[in-house]
Amino acid sequence: MRVRNPIFIHYVHDMSRAIQFYCNVFDVQPSFESPGWSTLHFESFELALHILAPGHDEEDVMSHAGLNLEVDVLDEMRQAIELNGGSLVWLREPETHIPERIASFTDTEGNRFELRQHVEPSGT
Repeated sequence: MRVRNPIFIHYVHDMSRAIQFYCNVFDVQPSFESPGWSTLHFESFELALHILAPGHDEEDVMSHAGLNLEVDVLDEMRQAIELNGGSLVWLREPETHIPERIASFTDTEGNRFELRQHVEPSGT
């Protein structure tokens, strides 16, 4: 089972300000930009800036921040995680604007991480 493309998710209140700050401080460039999700290329990983919705604060989303890895088959990884003492917290199936299955897991110490599997849209 191959794991690839690590990203680290960081929630922000103002996407433009966050992009400017991280690009200037770390001398990196965006690999993707949108009002709600942008990624900055750091050679061995991507830093994903995710907009924090109005009315929410960091406490609401901290369990979604952190390590996120792409996998070939999410269900196979889930089985391996559970066989080794981890557990599934939630699973989100692809949506029209987000073509990825995303699952949140805990390891044996309760630390959260996410796995994602790209799913090709129907009819392609």
